Amino acid sequence: MRLFGISLGLGNAKIGDAFSFSLPSIQTCPGASKWCKRHCYAYRYEKRRPTCRSAYELNLAKTADLDEFVRVMVGTIPRIVPAFRIHVGGDFHSVEYVRAWTRIAASFPQVRFWAYTRSWAAPDLLPALEELRDLPNVELFASCDQTMPLPPAGWRIAFIDTDPRARGLACPQQEGSLPDCLACTYCFKRGGHVIFKTH
Repeated sequence: MRLFGISLGLGNAKIGDAFSFSLPSIQTCPGASKWCKRHCYAYRYEKRRPTCRSAYELNLAKTADLDEFVRVMVGTIPRIVPAFRIHVGGDFHSVEYVRAWTRIAASFPQVRFWAYTRSWAAPDLLPALEELRDLPNVELFASCDQTMPLPPAGWRIAFIDTDPRARGLACPQQEGSLPDCLACTYCFKRGGHVIFKTH
């Protein structure tokens, strides 16, 4: 769905009927490890779907004016949507951008926002991410792989199943026990870590 030049995802087989917003992968991922860049599912998807990559690039261009970005997003996100995925592709790439999402999420206390980010590994972004994570309707997971250190204490972690440190709930959607994220809701609610298969 495109409104005011911003493309919102209308769900997919994994997340269900949740809205999402994405950016171009890798170029907006300051915390990505070499392992992450090599295995990035979003980058592979963007290569197969050039129109998707173009939409994500247009989204990135729309973040050049973050006050306008916040205004448009607050006017675009449906207030009846139960959950909103930040970044199927891409990541939090600047302090100002993180703070824009804090303003957006604070405008929708009835919506559950969730994201998996490696930007926690960028020291200059961590304080702003902590502020976003403190909102009661936001769940941020620190994504990591076996080549990365663990995130600061208190963070929920999104592990890869090949990481010997992995602990938590194996993603029920990937395990085939639930159809999608909206049917599960584990990641939207306060809770523990999650384990994903490499995909």
